[in-house]
Amino acid sequence: MPTTMPSAASPSIAPAVRLGVWIRWDATDAPAPLVVDVSRSGREYPHEFRSPLPFTVVHDNASMYVEELFGHTPAAGGTLLYACFPNTYVDVNRDELDLDPAVIDGEYPVPLAPTPIALRGLGLIKTLSRYGEPMQEKPLTPAEVEERLERFHRPYHEELLRIVAATHRRDGYVLQLSCHCMSAVGAPTHGDAGRARADFCISDLNGITASPRSMEFVVETLRSFGWSVSINDPYLGNELIRRHGAPARGIDSIQIEVNKKNFMDVKTFRRNDGFERVRADLSRLLDLAAGEARRRAAG
Repeated sequence: MPTTMPSAASPSIAPAVRLGVWIRWDATDAPAPLVVDVSRSGREYPHEFRSPLPFTVVHDNASMYVEELFGHTPAAGGTLLYACFPNTYVDVNRDELDLDPAVIDGEYPVPLAPTPIALRGLGLIKTLSRYGEPMQEKPLTPAEVEERLERFHRPYHEELLRIVAATHRRDGYVLQLSCHCMSAVGAPTHGDAGRARADFCISDLNGITASPRSMEFVVETLRSFGWSVSINDPYLGNELIRRHGAPARGIDSIQIEVNKKNFMDVKTFRRNDGFERVRADLSRLLDLAAGEARRRAAG
């Protein structure tokens, strides 16, 4: 469990921990209204986790190293929240009802509301890997789904809400960055199957969760570092920014997807030669984002 600071460039800090669920690192510098959440990099597989797939296929669904790439957050003045559990067990970037009925054994107690993404296998509980292989060993009872929600999904969202709300009360403004990584080419279960992707995808649910100023700041900063950037393509963002983004109230929530090809070998899961450049540029982005957030808070 990564209870030490995820960035070697940042000073030592004792994190707050809810065992197996989340780890929180608070600011080590003057606090800024910056909140970074890393929800899909968890690698603490619960004892009861089962899948018919080889571990390498299951593990390929983790957003590897993202907590390290954004580990400079506390030194920049922000708060970093990390989910310990794998998104293949329960995905906090999905609504509680975004669930394919095919994964349920029995009658669910409330009507489900699966999105097209869930019906392609990538909902709250994954029914397929990114490449279309069956992910679940067997259907889950409603009680088993509820247990995953109660033990993991809800506590993570409760802590993220607490952080965002406390930051907003303190500063009157919050910039939330929800951070993930993506494959270099769209997988068969994705809407852009077979298409090459940019270095970064920056999303705000097509203008709903963040102000144009904040979106332009993130996009243009990354482009100024020499990276290619797409906007709301192939990802629009999902539950982690939907719940919090309210630009009219001074909460800008933006999803950041980093292309894996630039920092890791997808076959061995090892960092590649580009890792340090990506981490250094994201550390620069975080410093600049903290400054921008402070200016927004100051009016």
